[in-house]
Amino acid sequence: MKNFLIRRLLLIIPMIIVISLIVFVLLTLQGDPFHQLLMNPHVRPEDVKILMHNWNWDRPLPIRYLNWLKEFFVSTFAPRAGNGWGFSLLAPGMTARTLILSKLPLTLALSGGSILLSIIIAVPIGIFSALHQYSLGDNIATFFAFFGMSMPSFWFGIMLIILFGLKLHWFPISGMHSDMLTVGGQLVDFYSASWLARFANRAWYMALPIAVLSLLGVGGWMRYMRSSVLEVIRQDYIRTARAKGVPERIVIMKHALRNALIPIITLIGLTLPGIIGGAMITEQVFALDGMGRLTLQAVLGNDMFVAMAILMIDSLLVLFGSLLADILYAVADPRVRYS
Repeated sequence: MKNFLIRRLLLIIPMIIVISLIVFVLLTLQGDPFHQLLMNPHVRPEDVKILMHNWNWDRPLPIRYLNWLKEFFVSTFAPRAGNGWGFSLLAPGMTARTLILSKLPLTLALSGGSILLSIIIAVPIGIFSALHQYSLGDNIATFFAFFGMSMPSFWFGIMLIILFGLKLHWFPISGMHSDMLTVGGQLVDFYSASWLARFANRAWYMALPIAVLSLLGVGGWMRYMRSSVLEVIRQDYIRTARAKGVPERIVIMKHALRNALIPIITLIGLTLPGIIGGAMITEQVFALDGMGRLTLQAVLGNDMFVAMAILMIDSLLVLFGSLLADILYAVADPRVRYS
């Protein structure tokens, strides 16, 4: 395992260089952020020239790329020594790092909560479907799984807003929290309320978007779980345990599920980019100011340094998520050894 980890980590280095070069070149070709600053009547041209010089933007493309790559990792591992991943055009006065970190908590709550809820719902349903293959319950579960996987998130989000927000008035239709909360019979500012009241209010606002994302995830996780259980219960050691008279409950819970959960455990590592990347469409539908919305705004608004930082973070999460999946696979299954 040690040699495997060393090889994988060494392999990640050239992959990061290639990915970062592609990201930098493509977004640089999209437009010059300093040219956009010159179009602002409140910005002096001499200040823009100083900024361009500080960023080596008046030098050839290879020098610009190497400077940006160095500053990106310096700001990542030593924030006080770096430049914060660059400046933001859409949020003047803020660095890309500060802007991204301000959107991250909402995205972590939204994506993390939806993934957790999806797994909690999908795993029992997948087990039931596998143990009752081709039954009425399995067919119903399969139907709703494919229904959820094929459902457009924007359409489903709008339907939930119309039903539970506009007609029944059970949940808010947009935003992240209320401006005022009722605590002890009195109206208080949101940030003046207790952490429990703020948490409950945010959970109330996040209920509908988490439900949308969970529906999209339940189908995939359920199908993975169903296929894994079906493969395991047909193994020889399961037939042997049954032949020895081991109770069916113990055969399933102790012998089958432990091995059937291995693929699910390894897939958790591959969900890392989705947790940070956010959900662009869902955030737009519910007017949530998270990472997905920020990514869309940065790309469309040519906020180059913000867009490059987000794409680099997503790329790093893909690489390390894949490595984590391999590690979890070896930890969950003692038979797996990387030589």
